[in-house]
Amino acid sequence: MGLSAIFLPQRPPRQFVFAGDRQAGTFLLRNGRIASRSIFAGPALAEGAGWEEALAALRAEETGVVFSASPFIFNFFEFDKLPWQRQALDELVAWRLQKIFPEDIAAYDHRFFRLDRKRVLSILVRRSLLERAEAAFAGKRTPLTYIGCSTMEILARARRAKPAPDFFVERDGSGCTLVFQQHRLPVYIRKFRNVSAADTVSEIGKTVAFVRSQYGIDPRRYWLHDHLGDASAAAVEAALSTPGGEAAEGGEYSRLPLAADAAPHIPGCA
Repeated sequence: MGLSAIFLPQRPPRQFVFAGDRQAGTFLLRNGRIASRSIFAGPALAEGAGWEEALAALRAEETGVVFSASPFIFNFFEFDKLPWQRQALDELVAWRLQKIFPEDIAAYDHRFFRLDRKRVLSILVRRSLLERAEAAFAGKRTPLTYIGCSTMEILARARRAKPAPDFFVERDGSGCTLVFQQHRLPVYIRKFRNVSAADTVSEIGKTVAFVRSQYGIDPRRYWLHDHLGDASAAAVEAALSTPGGEAAEGGEYSRLPLAADAAPHIPGCA
């Protein structure tokens, strides 16, 4: 199977595996809430290691796996006008992708989502990654019915939120992803590696300045989701709220709260 259609409503399974950067987690949902979770430090599921430990905690029922942003490639394409016929749209997006992508596209699962009359969001992930996940689940005799990307799952939730964040920060070990939206549609995504909260905040400041100049928006309200926990997130929040700090140029930021014990990267979780 390929990457699931993130922006299309569907019934997600009741248990998930999260494959992060040097950590993994299993989540069991009940009535849209997390009934239980287990976090495993160390395994790099995206690199093919640690599947046995992660899958050992699962029940023998339909399951989803959500990978962090690390293995995904995001691109925004803008055209003069997008055709409504699906085949013509597929061909147009494939043509644009081939012009900029240096590798063999056949080695990747490619999905794209129409954002408006001119723009699409393109997502690439290696087929070998999906095949390794399928093989691990098949060996466990557990049906794999959903494959997702944590960043896109959070984005889907951010688009529906009231109030909606101007951008969100997703931290996962040494990786960080920033997603900016305008009128509840994504306009810019950036991934980078960092080793500290200070590095993260510095890069947030630079990226906000870029988005402000390129897209004419003023990102202030944000979500912050750190897969390493509240203590790690608190360091970033504190640095963002420091007057005169590296990211504070041009005004202050306001962190919008997520629900207690939130897991916005897990589909079907309230």
